[in-house]
Amino acid sequence: MMLKIKQIGMLLVTMSAMLVLFAGCGDKDDGGDKESLATLVAETVSSSTTTNKISTQGPSGITFEATIVSQGGDAEWCSFDLNKQVSSAGGNVGDPAYLYLDKNNSDDDRTARIDVTYTNGYSTSLTLTQRAAGFIDYDRSWGEQPEYRSDDAYIYKTYYATFVSNQFFPGGKLRNYSVCYDVDRHISHWVAYPIFKKVYETPVLSRVNDFNYDPNDQLPVIPTRDQQYIGTGGNGRGYGARGYDRGHMLPQASRYNNYEPNRMTYYGTNMMPQNSTLNQNIWASLEGKVRGWGGLQTYDTLYVVTGAAFKSTKTIDNANGPIAVPSHCWKVLLRQRGNQNRQISQFKADELKAIGFVFTNDDAGAATSIESAVRSVKEIEELTGFKFFRNLDPAVADAVKSQKNLADW
Repeated sequence: MMLKIKQIGMLLVTMSAMLVLFAGCGDKDDGGDKESLATLVAETVSSSTTTNKISTQGPSGITFEATIVSQGGDAEWCSFDLNKQVSSAGGNVGDPAYLYLDKNNSDDDRTARIDVTYTNGYSTSLTLTQRAAGFIDYDRSWGEQPEYRSDDAYIYKTYYATFVSNQFFPGGKLRNYSVCYDVDRHISHWVAYPIFKKVYETPVLSRVNDFNYDPNDQLPVIPTRDQQYIGTGGNGRGYGARGYDRGHMLPQASRYNNYEPNRMTYYGTNMMPQNSTLNQNIWASLEGKVRGWGGLQTYDTLYVVTGAAFKSTKTIDNANGPIAVPSHCWKVLLRQRGNQNRQISQFKADELKAIGFVFTNDDAGAATSIESAVRSVKEIEELTGFKFFRNLDPAVADAVKSQKNLADW
């Protein structure tokens, strides 16, 4: 079963990469002679995938309608509405149509047929297949990966990017970061990423500074209407006079190797409303220290999970729906020493260091020192309800996640 899971995961990643060709189909400045076309971002998805997208293109000035005409299984599981109550959607050609799926908990694959028609006479029938239970795209051996926690509001996604070559790395596509995005809160619970300084930060580029939506050219789709509306280009639309910055969970300075991975750090899925004084001062200092800790030795790798805790119900109004304001901002770190060719599960306790940090997301948190913010990973697990570094050897996990000695760093 594990082999099948990994094979399906690789298949979906490959399909996602191939279908990047359709990412430009949403532009509204299509020429009048553009060929009519409607496609699914992915025709086959895993059992845990809960979103997909129909991309449309064609001559400007026409409209389309997409209708779910049939869906196999015991219940309606595919819809154009998050509550699974809408079977048709339409708009101008060039606009996407987002699909919402239930997770498939059955032992059988299931399919949905979707007919798309344009007012210029073009029509097509699309078939979406969702795989049977057990085929999930989450089984990774990565050191930074938290445990999977099922919730209908959560979308788990890994962003891949192309990194350029340097004296330590031949160049190519690598994972950039992963998120657990909450479509109800319009914010990620956590963002997980590795830091191997020689790969991810060399050569040093300037910041892109392009706050924008995740364009959904990789699966799973996080519908634009479920993302934070934070503007496009330059300063865009931040959280303004309300005293919050668009706080990067994965710092953009930790992805200076190439334009593509740096640009991805400006997606709304990587942002949290963060107290401006906290973000610009002590939090920025901690981010700098983390980058330094990730590059101490040529072969060390640092695994980081940064996130938000919600012990209050405060929100910020937003064009796409209210954004939950974190009560706390936190980081958990795990560093392996030495040979990167081993999986994290093969490291012994004396080859690993772990630590965590928690700040309240307010002026009091901004006045907290790094030393006072230190916590163990276990303590932050209790705060958030998430279990971190799932791939540690169980025999060493408890001892490693109980560490909180800043002097070790």
